[in-house]
Amino acid sequence: MKRYTARTVQDAVNTACQELGVTIDELNYEVISETKTLFTKKAEIECYTIPMIQEYIESYIRRFIGDMGFEVETVSYLQDGRIYCNINTSNNSILIGKAGVILRAINFIVKNAVSNTFKKRFEISVDNGYKEDRYKKVASMAKRFGKQVLRTKAEIKLDPMPADERKVMHQELSRFEHIKTESHGEGKNRHMVISYVD
Repeated sequence: MKRYTARTVQDAVNTACQELGVTIDELNYEVISETKTLFTKKAEIECYTIPMIQEYIESYIRRFIGDMGFEVETVSYLQDGRIYCNINTSNNSILIGKAGVILRAINFIVKNAVSNTFKKRFEISVDNGYKEDRYKKVASMAKRFGKQVLRTKAEIKLDPMPADERKVMHQELSRFEHIKTESHGEGKNRHMVISYVD
């Protein structure tokens, strides 16, 4: 987050855009204060850009994982409104954990750090290759289950899975006609049911 002060909000926005090398559309800002008296005019804004968030995520991850004793490289990019940060460490398997549990925890910590710093929730995905492979497997399972339900017309209740994997399942199965997907249960017990509809 950066702060800019000028005579008017528009002047502060223009200065921010010029200094950060972005257009007004690429600048996210909030007016902190605006004073208008007979003799003085003053406005202050707080602002950020997506590259600033990416830079924050990468430095946060490098510090956080570095403190755990790992060497780490990071690369981030924006795609479809989501910020992806790929990490490569000196021991990727430890940072995945059993069934990706440690990687999910890292995602949770990074998302909270970003939303606390920038006062807004963002779609963020931190991955070291595990999630990408896992999503491919989940998409493949979804197709198999979808075909099975179409053939048998019997519903299938899946084991509980994380929200991001359920989302992949829902997206994959939404391409099937006569297939309905619903999530049931709470917390760790939240699971999906795939059923046939006429």
